[in-house]
Amino acid sequence: MAFDLQEQEQIDSMKAFWHQYGKWLAALFAALVLAYLGYKGWGMYQKDQVRDAAQSYAELEKKIIAGDLDGVRKATASIETTYGKTPYGARAALLAARLGFDRNDTAFARAQLSWAAEHASEPGIKAVALLRLAGLELDQKNFPAALAALAREHDAAFDAEFLDMKGDVQLAKGDKPAARDAYKSAVAKLPGDSPSRQFIQTKLEALGG
Repeated sequence: MAFDLQEQEQIDSMKAFWHQYGKWLAALFAALVLAYLGYKGWGMYQKDQVRDAAQSYAELEKKIIAGDLDGVRKATASIETTYGKTPYGARAALLAARLGFDRNDTAFARAQLSWAAEHASEPGIKAVALLRLAGLELDQKNFPAALAALAREHDAAFDAEFLDMKGDVQLAKGDKPAARDAYKSAVAKLPGDSPSRQFIQTKLEALGG
């Protein structure tokens, strides 16, 4: 097929362009394809991780119900190692900590609560872990550790609970003015019809505040 002069010039121009940039365009296309496949593959991997984590978490719950502390130790360690980046990692640590506390294994409970507070991807779970850790330290009369846990960054939605716990710690260590201040700050964070507000207000009244 014959081409006129203008068409031939366009063809020659395209050939020259492809000769100069063709390899780069092909490489770019290949990189985009690989990136897309990698993205899809990563999505499938994450989906599989969450599914497998859920199954392991269900097995952990059975061990919790059975009171199998040794089994819980192993199952929790496995979940934290293999699925620690999924939401099930921190949740498993919270469950395990509760059984450890009930069995008077405070070292195990403390370790699990600390792990959950450090690795939780959900702000609410992190806050609960810190509150329980502070409560454990309070029970052990380890007041500096309890206050340190309460001083850590947390979801603002839990401010009242943190301040209430802080008041309990300060009261237990004998610092009534600090306890009163913490309770007052906690009350200020809660709506007037909150049952928690009324309960904390009772603590304040007992302190003469």
